[in-house]
Amino acid sequence: MSELRTVRGMRDIMGPNMRVRDFLVKTAVEVFRLYGYEPLDSPVMELWETLSAKGGEEIETETFKFLDKGKREVGLRFDLTVPLARIVASNPHLPKPFKRYAVGKAWRYDRPQASRYREFMQADVDVIGSASPAADAEVVLVALEFARRTIEDNYVMKINNRKVLKGLIERAGVKDSLAHECFRAIDKLDKIGRDGVVDELKARGIGEDESKFLLDAIKLRGTGLNTLDEFRELLEGSEIGIEGVDELVQMAEIFDESGVGKLTEFDMSLARGLDYYTGAVFEARYLGQPSIGSIAGGGRYDALIERFGGQSTAATGISLGIDRIVDILLFRGLGEKLASQLDVFIAPIKQPMVKYAMKLRNELVKAGISCEVDLMERPLKKLLEQADAKNARFVVIIGARDQEKGEVSLRNMRTKETQQVSPDNLVSIILE
Repeated sequence: MSELRTVRGMRDIMGPNMRVRDFLVKTAVEVFRLYGYEPLDSPVMELWETLSAKGGEEIETETFKFLDKGKREVGLRFDLTVPLARIVASNPHLPKPFKRYAVGKAWRYDRPQASRYREFMQADVDVIGSASPAADAEVVLVALEFARRTIEDNYVMKINNRKVLKGLIERAGVKDSLAHECFRAIDKLDKIGRDGVVDELKARGIGEDESKFLLDAIKLRGTGLNTLDEFRELLEGSEIGIEGVDELVQMAEIFDESGVGKLTEFDMSLARGLDYYTGAVFEARYLGQPSIGSIAGGGRYDALIERFGGQSTAATGISLGIDRIVDILLFRGLGEKLASQLDVFIAPIKQPMVKYAMKLRNELVKAGISCEVDLMERPLKKLLEQADAKNARFVVIIGARDQEKGEVSLRNMRTKETQQVSPDNLVSIILE
């Protein structure tokens, strides 16, 4: 038989990994709903004309793009934002603000590496229709609450504003037409270092003096309003830059009032590589082991919906990288801690007893008792070993003689005591 393999960069998810993913998705949905977001789902495949409308040089290279049987160009979605933009553009009368969450898979034809997969799970929240920095702050607060309930500590939410970066480029004397080239280069700072960014900027037509000014400026980072005062001083004379700082100040005040100011860091180097961001940008980074890097990211994208033929619409959102957070929690041993706890293992003695075992299991399940019936027709010794392996609290043994007496044997797997009981009393005994 030939070896059966998954497609490169894609994985089968099972066992502890799947238990942690389920926990994260469940927690994300709970948090999203507590903040008043409504669920939304969309197809995993979109027409290429839809996907390409997002723009950016990485779209063509990173999208799983192909012809369907009707010779139409289609592709797998590479995020959950493009489908949302298409839906909003197609439904201009949606009440505003339109607050939605979505949880699902996305695909990117990227180079697979540690904690970076070609198929991955995301959980997004977005606010459509509000231009207020309070909306940007809200989606960040949602992400921070999710992080508090899951990874708990060792993370920071970095925040900047594309207007701040445009002001910085203005102050550096770089042409506005090269702004996005600068953004892309600056966004690679953590990956390729200062020298690498200088080389990228030079290749994109930006001079040595301008590059030095930019790279010195983007060292500026810190928490709270004092840092933003330094932003303001550096950007003095740039109207767009000061506008961006004012928006960050509103966000900082909300974070301080909400008690999460210490979890946020204003970082002038944060650019986020995608072209469509127009205002605030944010990225949560994990600071512990394993070295995961970014675990969430997003920003304001006021011009994106218009690219899909919709009205000019303010929009902001953040995406949680579920699979990267899975890796963190697996490292901490959560996969084993989340193993399901079985209340009762039912052991039918020989095949004729299976139907009674199934009937009894249904009654226990209706009472909220987790319960499993053996389906392998094993001998009693093996059944007890199986119950032990599943860490069951009780074993219910159903044999022909017990059936004739109208009883079952109930074995407490903690005390190893066995008693004969009426099936009618099982629920009350187990729930004691």
